[in-house]
Formats: sequence, structure tokens, C-alpha cells
Amino acid sequence: MARKSKQISEKKVFDLGIAWNWAFDKDFVYQLNDSCLQRGLSPYLVFPDNLYETLRLIREDKIGFRCFFDRATDTDHRFYELIELLQDEGTEFVNHPDRIKWINDKALIHMDFFINKMPVPETFIYYPTDDRRTVLNKIKQVGIPFVIKPAHGVEMGGLGVLVSAKSIDDLYNWHNRYRNFVFLLQRQVNHCFLGKKPAYFRIYHVLGKIIPMWWDPLTHAYEAVTDEEVSRYKLKPLYTLTEKITKLYQMCFFSTEIAVEKGRKYFIVDYINDQCDMRRKSKYKDGVSDEIVDKVVDSLLNGVTQKIKHLKKQ
Repeated sequence: MARKSKQISEKKVFDLGIAWNWAFDKDFVYQLNDSCLQRGLSPYLVFPDNLYETLRLIREDKIGFRCFFDRATDTDHRFYELIELLQDEGTEFVNHPDRIKWINDKALIHMDFFINKMPVPETFIYYPTDDRRTVLNKIKQVGIPFVIKPAHGVEMGGLGVLVSAKSIDDLYNWHNRYRNFVFLLQRQVNHCFLGKKPAYFRIYHVLGKIIPMWWDPLTHAYEAVTDEEVSRYKLKPLYTLTEKITKLYQMCFFSTEIAVEKGRKYFIVDYINDQCDMRRKSKYKDGVSDEIVDKVVDSLLNGVTQKIKHLKKQ
């Protein structure tokens, strides 16, 4: 009688795992997946439908990841266990979970920036327990109109942000609408114009590469900043401020928003966001320029490739 041969199951280690759960992330995630394959890297996508199967395979030591890119945990607690398992496995992350948890509190970040002499608008925390006189004093110091924004990383697509509040009643009404939010009251930065463009920028940092974009705060339309415009409008501070944020928080992939007021005064108005919106402009009017999405993907995978090379040498 012939013996049955034992099947030896070898652990499959993927170069890059990507967790995602936002429908509008599909194009970006699939582009990363395809670009990995073109580079000879092995990708693995984790989404709600295969999350528990993935957890089982990791626990059974059947799969692992050299590097992982988390775009789900901030909005879906079901992914927490995945990230904890990968941390225990010693997986490299695009943005390490221990770094991310520190950037979710914008009030603390504001204090960090202020202490480190980074240009931020006058900002106060609104506490629901504040009496009316205290709130009016805070509004007086930030000026009218002012911005109301969540103090924690809960907003999605501007959810919870009121960009032009004009009175304490606006604040109270906004708080009644979003009762679970803690809010910041921030001076509204009056950006100037450079040429015909509003001097308001969203800047991406992607594993060492800095990519600035013009960003219209009214239309949310993006446009790439050219090298010629950097020179003509003397936009080097966009790079130096982003580099300072990188050194302060050691984040690999994030965005920040910087506005320029009359007199060439730069202000960081939205501090640091690790979940960058990567919808393409060719499909969404307020999406990111296609060439910038391509550049982000290329820079991201360049950085991941370097991480993987370093890991394989160890």
C-alpha cells in the first residue's frame, strides 16, 4: 500500500500588504497592486471581505508581510487585530502604528508645532463646559470669521469642519450638530494670490519625496506645482516646513496644508494627515491630478523597495 506523501506548507511572505476599506480608494489601491507586479514585487490586498481569512492565515503562520500599508484602521476597528498581529511579527509599516496614534490629536500637534516655532494660526480648544464669556474671549482672540474643526482625526472629506464661522451661535449650532466631536477654534488665514491662483497648498511627503500641489479651498481643485512656479514664487518654504514636520513626527507618507498670507507669511493650517485622498482628477472633479497620483505611487513603491532590500540584507 502506497504511503501518502506529506504536504509541507511553506510560509508565503508578501512584499507589500495593503489594507483598505474605502470604496473611493479602489483605483489607487489597484494601481499600487499592478505597479508592484510590474516591479516584480508581491502584493496582497486586505479588505473587509477577506480580513478574517487573512487573520487566520497569519495566525497559522501561512502568510506574512515584509512591509504593510494601512488605509483602513482609522475608520474600521475590525482591522486593529490585523495591525497588532503584524506588529508582533515585526512587519515594517509605511507609517508605523505607534507614529500614527500621535497625530490624531490636532490640539497636541498644535502645541508641538508652537513649541517648535513652526508657523500656525492662533488656535484654541473649545470645551463644551466653557462658559459663554470664556468662549467669546477665545473667539475674540482668533478673530471673525474663524474656522471650527475637529480636534481629532475624525473628519472625512471635510466632515465636521466649518470654514467661516461668524458668531458664538455658529459655534453652538455646529457643536449641536456634531456632539461627539471636540473642536478647535482657529484663526482663518486670509491667503493671498500668486498670479491668479490662491496661495493655498496641499503638500505630500512620500518616503522622502516632497510633492506640492496648488489646492483651492473653495472648489477643492488640485493642480500640480511646477518647478518653474517654485522658482518664480519662491515656494521653497513649502519644502522646508514639510521637512520639519517629517523630522518631528517621523512619518513616511502624509499630507499637510500650508497657506500664504499677504507679506509672504506662511502658515500650516492643517497639520498632518496620514490618510491622503488619492482619487484621480480624471474621474473626480475635486480629485488629485493624475500625474501626481502616478508620482505618489512611484515614490511610495521606490521607498518600499528600499525597505525590502534593507530587510533582505539583515
